[in-house]
Amino acid sequence: MNKLTIGTRGSNLALNQANDVKKLIESKFKIKVAVKAIKTEGDIDKVTPIHMVPDKGFYTKEIEISLLNHDIDIAVHSLKDLPLELSSPFEISAVLNRKSPMDILLTKDSKKINDFSSNSVIAVGSLRRKNQLINILPNVKTVDIRGNIETRIKKIYDNNWDGLIVAKAAIERLALDYNYYEFTDREMVPAPCQGIVALETLKERTDLSSILKEVNHNLTFSISTIEREIAKEMDGGCKIPVGCLAKIDDGFLTILAYMSTIDGNFSIFEKVKGNLSDSSILVKNVITKMKSKGLNDILKERNN
Repeated sequence: MNKLTIGTRGSNLALNQANDVKKLIESKFKIKVAVKAIKTEGDIDKVTPIHMVPDKGFYTKEIEISLLNHDIDIAVHSLKDLPLELSSPFEISAVLNRKSPMDILLTKDSKKINDFSSNSVIAVGSLRRKNQLINILPNVKTVDIRGNIETRIKKIYDNNWDGLIVAKAAIERLALDYNYYEFTDREMVPAPCQGIVALETLKERTDLSSILKEVNHNLTFSISTIEREIAKEMDGGCKIPVGCLAKIDDGFLTILAYMSTIDGNFSIFEKVKGNLSDSSILVKNVITKMKSKGLNDILKERNN
């Protein structure tokens, strides 16, 4: 094999991520890698609020079709965009080393979190961010926002809004220089797998195994598996406010989980810590604790 084609979305962030994969593969193998931009439904529909979009394939379906048609060999995604249950032909075959998983509040002026008044307007792209922000700043006004990072930032200036919540990893990858406040993991539990870049392939492509094994970051892969498993247990797609963060340090695993009702009036936060070797037990423990605090009631609200 002397040539591969990577497929991804056409935003600067997506292309940046794909080019990181390209450089990594080319640095380890004598393979020429091409990057192909593919427009998805999520790129075309820039109006529908994120909590109202379909849970499956909004940002990935067209790229997966290209995999099936063998127009591309590897799909590169922000892992948080991938459905929690992949269709049977596909698998997450590798991930890159995770960038920061945290959310930040990007501001036009240098401000501390407590400097925002009741007149402040903060743009948010998800119910998870909106509801956790309101827990910190109950009186601020929030507005929904869609689009790539550059578009979102432009909107806060065009509309004279006071701030915008985005993933820190996106700002880091694009090397953008703006003032921001970084939320703690207790103030704002990030989306499952935020900051992780995933390589998706067809299961039948065993010819790619040696390449994928070489570029995979094993620790991040373990973290992503844990976070996606918890998100599945909490039935967390785009339509329900779910946060999850797994941290591995010196053989210990810490899991933080968050869920709220759609309106944000009721929320649950839980944290567990233990030996990494007991990860499956810790996953069950955090879900059990969430259920004892009303997880099933929140899920019933979604299904009504």
